[in-house]
Amino acid sequence: MSSSTLQTAIPILAYCGSSITMTLVNKLVLSHFQFHMVFFMLAVQAFGSVALMVLANRVGLNVKYRAMNKPDAKTWFPVACSQALMLYTGGKALEYLNVPLFTVFKNLTIIAVAYGEKWVFSAAVTPLMLTSFGLMVLSSLVGAWNDIAFNGWGYFWMSFNCFASAIFVIHMRKVIKQVNFKDFDTVYFNNLLTLPLYLVLSIIQENWTEFFAYYSDKANADELSSFVQGMLVSGIAAFAISYCSPWCLRTTSSTTYSMIGALNKLPIALFAMLWFPDPVTAGGVLAVLLGFAAGLVYTHAKNIQKRDQPQGTQVLPQPISMERLDSTSRPNVK
Repeated sequence: MSSSTLQTAIPILAYCGSSITMTLVNKLVLSHFQFHMVFFMLAVQAFGSVALMVLANRVGLNVKYRAMNKPDAKTWFPVACSQALMLYTGGKALEYLNVPLFTVFKNLTIIAVAYGEKWVFSAAVTPLMLTSFGLMVLSSLVGAWNDIAFNGWGYFWMSFNCFASAIFVIHMRKVIKQVNFKDFDTVYFNNLLTLPLYLVLSIIQENWTEFFAYYSDKANADELSSFVQGMLVSGIAAFAISYCSPWCLRTTSSTTYSMIGALNKLPIALFAMLWFPDPVTAGGVLAVLLGFAAGLVYTHAKNIQKRDQPQGTQVLPQPISMERLDSTSRPNVK
């Protein structure tokens, strides 16, 4: 294999691997322990991203970000809050739904974003995009119909998450032009601004008294060890996605990068089916495949739209993925 091929393949594999790891660890932490500490997990991920970004910058890795300042922080804070809402509702949905079904329904966010952008930015919705939307709706209907372990709360939080995700993406696209953030600026500001918010909400809402009482029992020491390890891996994976996303983008192209995001949903769903004991049905597999096809069609439609737009006006919103419960650590592709 040539060195140029390796230079392209390594960041792609790193991005896919970090994405899969993050998704599976999130599901593990949020549904397989006695306590489902969504805000605490998000705080660990935010802290891990910021701490490792600072460390990477100081040891000479290509991680550059704008220093925190009051004007940008004030402008960006509503975006960070909308991200917090998106990640929290995504975490609650993932607590109740299995990963393949979560992946299928997450596609519906794309429809909400597309029509939100049509309303806010007068963005076009093409016939090929409508085809992909039809596949997304069909995959969601098939997935819900074949959901053996139906949970109403899971669908409630999933619906809430789709709207919250659309609000975040559209609001971020609008504000990012004002502050002119680049690769890691968005990641740094989002995580640093929301870290105190996550910690305060965790202290207020999550039951730390019962948490300490439960894990102070020596009989639960092994579970506590697994919980801590899961949290640490989650924090590292959050930084890995933040680093690998722009690395992959710089070494490939926006078209390749967006296609990788669509293709990566299939191995995520397959790994989840193999790793977790959730029931797997033929209808559930069909729903995942339909959602996978919908993602490919949508990505192709956006690439055609990008190609046909005049230079300087091209924007390629990425399909909402599973990273950070939704892939929000990705940079905007412009």
